[in-house]
Amino acid sequence: MPLYEYRCENCGTFDKMQKVSEPALETCPRCSGKVEKLIGRNVGVQFKGPGFYRTDNSLVKDRVRSLNKERQKDNECILDGDVKNYAAQAESTTKKVIEA
Repeated sequence: MPLYEYRCENCGTFDKMQKVSEPALETCPRCSGKVEKLIGRNVGVQFKGPGFYRTDNSLVKDRVRSLNKERQKDNECILDGDVKNYAAQAESTTKKVIEA
């Protein structure tokens, strides 16, 4: 939940943790005076879930590199003129791509 800053005409400034869907406070919880919501300068954002960390990108890169190595094996079979091994290697690579 976000932390909102308010200024009371009697008490001064205070913070209130509220849901985004909640309406802004109109009265002070301490003295029942009139309050106004302040616009914050520093907003703390927390990213959660996959894709936001350095390690997430390296995992994807590692998978792509391993699949590229498999494709290189396919190309070697073609260059060697070994059609039979190419078919088996290409099928194996396709299965690995589908699993990834």
